Amino acid sequence: MNITFRQGLALALMASFMFSLKPILIKQAYELGANSEGFMVLRMWFAFPFYAVLMLLYIKPYKGGLRLIALSAAAGFIGYFLSSYLDLLALETISAQAERIILYAYPSLVVLLKALWDKRLPSVRVVVAVGVVYAGLLTLLPGEFNLTGSPLGLFLMIACAFSFATYVLVSKPLIEKMGATLFTSVAMVASCLFTQVNLLHTPIATIIDYPWEVFAYGFALAFFCTVIPSYAMSSAISVIGTERTAITGTTGPLFTTILAALILGESITLFHITGLLLVILGVYLLSKKS
Repeated sequence: MNITFRQGLALALMASFMFSLKPILIKQAYELGANSEGFMVLRMWFAFPFYAVLMLLYIKPYKGGLRLIALSAAAGFIGYFLSSYLDLLALETISAQAERIILYAYPSLVVLLKALWDKRLPSVRVVVAVGVVYAGLLTLLPGEFNLTGSPLGLFLMIACAFSFATYVLVSKPLIEKMGATLFTSVAMVASCLFTQVNLLHTPIATIIDYPWEVFAYGFALAFFCTVIPSYAMSSAISVIGTERTAITGTTGPLFTTILAALILGESITLFHITGLLLVILGVYLLSKKS
């Protein structure tokens, strides 16, 4: 099925919305006794069957050779194992607000890395859109830039943002050759398998003893914050490119703030409304092809 440019943008926004649920679910699981390694394993236990089934369905007609499969697995290691592991470790020592502020620096890293990769400056429209979106974030989060937490936790989040930016950049040529579904399935199956190394630190018995609520959060994190958005993001990259997909991802903090207001009862201020309008304007600029 051919996806239009605007549908690709919508998929990128949907992925951003679903990814924005992640820090809320993780923090709630931590409060119930889960640790980073165990919760990451649990998340991938739930996610693995979805990816494995789709990989088996799409790999049968695939004739591209093992090299692309291996590169996709390596991309999964960088983008969803290493990045997720660094994120989970950082959230043990920093706030969810600090986590999302640092993590959503990755779109600017994508733009910078792509400019270096292509040896060409990004278009004026992309630069303006980046500026408008980040102006919205700065307006949106004036009270949340007290990045509380350990220096190590903050460093881990910076490394996480760089890792995910690298994944977004390298995924584009692989998606073009393999298709979004097969690439994502292979990358995520590999990520699920890599994750099992965490069992060396957190035995299976410890994970099984988690409260049932942790299992519920783990399934929600796997399906709604991993499986669906990972396919949506890959499809978006194939249509609107790495820069636009990454910059659209900066709507994540906005979504998280709105969800925090709806779910946790946090207030929405004039700063939030102004930030919302600026982010919408930035995404609108990205919706224009030329």
